[in-house]
Amino acid sequence: MVFSTDPWQSDTVGLVSAGSDISLLFDLFVTAQRVRRVLSDAMAESGMRPDEYAVYSLLFEKGPLTATEMSDAMGMPLTTVLDYLKAMSSAGHLHRIPHPSDGRALQLRLNRAGVTAHRRAHGHWEVVRKRIEGALPMPIDRIRAALKALDEAAAAPARRERRSAPARRERRSA
Repeated sequence: MVFSTDPWQSDTVGLVSAGSDISLLFDLFVTAQRVRRVLSDAMAESGMRPDEYAVYSLLFEKGPLTATEMSDAMGMPLTTVLDYLKAMSSAGHLHRIPHPSDGRALQLRLNRAGVTAHRRAHGHWEVVRKRIEGALPMPIDRIRAALKALDEAAAAPARRERRSAPARRERRSA
């Protein structure tokens, strides 16, 4: 399949083949868009968006967790996690418990209503998961290993930035 731009752009842009090697990150972007669209369509009647389902799933599978632990696990800014948690709390889907070793922190888990909402959305998610996983041309563990390597490579610059930030603050205050 070949895609083209408007005729007035053809001299500067040219043709882009659907299988072209623009970059690995471009491929990831396109794949994420396709998966997002398929999940959004499949979950439209579930009462939950795919991104919300992912947050609920983390608490369902790994909870109780603090908001910071959730942020780390999902690679999301803490403020974004807090937005999800606010919506989940407003829906009456969260139970807060004191952190066992940090008196300032709260751990969160799904309450009965949250588990029910997650279960209702889960059936919609599973249809897509099974369809996509069934069509994969290679074992899932190989794909997960590649995704993990990509995630680690993407997280490395952020880790370096966090380590160097205190040194920059010290230089500015001196």
